[in-house]
Amino acid sequence: MKKTSLFILIIFFFLSTMGHASQFVSSQISEVTLFSNQAMVVREGQTHLRPGLNELLIETTAFNVDKDSVSAQVFGTGEMVSVQIKHIPLAEFPQDQVNTLAEKLRKLNQSRKGLSDKKRVLAKKESFLDGLIDFSKTQIPKDVQTHYPNMEDVQETISFIGSTSTLIYTESQALDIDLENVDREIAKVKKELAAVSGRGRAFKQAIEILFNATKAETVRLNVQYLVKRALWQPLYKVSVPMDLSELDLTMFARISQKSGEDWKKITLSVSNVIPIKGVRFPDISPWQLDLPRPAPTLLKRSQTKAMAVAQDAMELDEEIQSGAGAPAEYTSASARELPLSFEYKMPFPVDIDSRDQFSILPLLTKKLSADTFHYSLPGKTSLTFLVAEASADKELLAGKLNVYFGGRYIGDTYLSEKKPGEPFSMNLGADRDVKVLRKKLKDKVKETYFGTIQRKTVVRSFSYKITAENIKDKPVTLKIVDRVPVSKTDKIEIKDIRLNPAPTESNYQDKEGVHLWVFQLSPGEIQEIDLDFTVAYPSEATPFGL
Repeated sequence: MKKTSLFILIIFFFLSTMGHASQFVSSQISEVTLFSNQAMVVREGQTHLRPGLNELLIETTAFNVDKDSVSAQVFGTGEMVSVQIKHIPLAEFPQDQVNTLAEKLRKLNQSRKGLSDKKRVLAKKESFLDGLIDFSKTQIPKDVQTHYPNMEDVQETISFIGSTSTLIYTESQALDIDLENVDREIAKVKKELAAVSGRGRAFKQAIEILFNATKAETVRLNVQYLVKRALWQPLYKVSVPMDLSELDLTMFARISQKSGEDWKKITLSVSNVIPIKGVRFPDISPWQLDLPRPAPTLLKRSQTKAMAVAQDAMELDEEIQSGAGAPAEYTSASARELPLSFEYKMPFPVDIDSRDQFSILPLLTKKLSADTFHYSLPGKTSLTFLVAEASADKELLAGKLNVYFGGRYIGDTYLSEKKPGEPFSMNLGADRDVKVLRKKLKDKVKETYFGTIQRKTVVRSFSYKITAENIKDKPVTLKIVDRVPVSKTDKIEIKDIRLNPAPTESNYQDKEGVHLWVFQLSPGEIQEIDLDFTVAYPSEATPFGL
């Protein structure tokens, strides 16, 4: 009896398996949400089910799918059994496209070899011509000493050398251009071949959905999965008008998409959330105290000199040509704030192919009120910079910031992450109509001997004068930042510090010895700052940095 029951169960299982409906479902990518290191892809499809267990396969050509992220929905009558990534072996390896690209690459390499051979022949011709020129430099003067040369022969020689040199140069230039074009095409084909070779697998990759349908019906499918090699980064453009009124800040999404799937007519959103795996609460270790122990003797490493980075100043022409009518503005994405992040959704369908190229899409444009002032560090540079400072009402992610002044690109900077209301500054270039100069007036060493005995301490007095002048025809706000030395050892003493006028802010930006002065300079006004201090140090060693 038991054997009969087991046999019936095996037959039932076999028949249910044979009745298993397996089908590939045509689908399209309908929606993508881009994160900073990956993307969530949504595919949609439609198919007809029959009663019982149905195996639905939705193919994906993505290179790297996070198998743990795969989920699916079936909008029909029945119940979900399972969802997973499945690799389906192919009867034949799809090699046609690989072979086509490989043959194209072979022909391009042959073409490049032919161009390189022609280049070598030209090099030999050029070498021969150079030898002929060197020979003529010595032979013609000898002929002049012995007999007068035939002018027709000289003219023919000069004409031959000139025409041949021109021809060699022209052909060499043309070959260089051809080689550059071929190299560019070879690089392109290699990238395409690498991408296709990744797709040319001996299996199909599909998302398998097992669905137990209670009746025959047409259903709609929705699957989601995370893919790698797709990301976005913020990119900003700020436009400052010549009248220094409101700023136009535009935030773009700089998108890189090499997932292996082309995105056609998709609804695109970008998010600042970072999907993570293996989320754990932070742990805490015991707070232990100990006494210091002697450190092992280590070899000293050689000191490296820091390279100072100087920012180039840029002068702008005051004449700005205005076009007919106002320029069109960028479109904006719709913003949505989530509990842990925000998202921007593009207002129109977009196409983004899987390739080694960036796509740039606008997310938002804001008009910001700006405070402008002049900024000077006379101890570092003689230039005075025009600066615009603004703050956004929304959070700004870190990213590259391109600055335009009066419609002209003047440079870029890096915008660190800013919270709502936190200010950020932009350098608009050097303004030569606001001058700030720093001059050393005194560096005097006091008497170092007491009679015939040398003192153990050297005392030096320093005086500096900073002179600021506004030669513009309108008032300006000027911020000057300068410093006095700070001792890092008790063997060096800084005393008798006198700053006149007193700084607006001492220890500016929490930097000891750095001071800020803020002045409102009328047209033609001159403002001076006096800095005096005394440094005392041991006579056997001059302080480093003085």
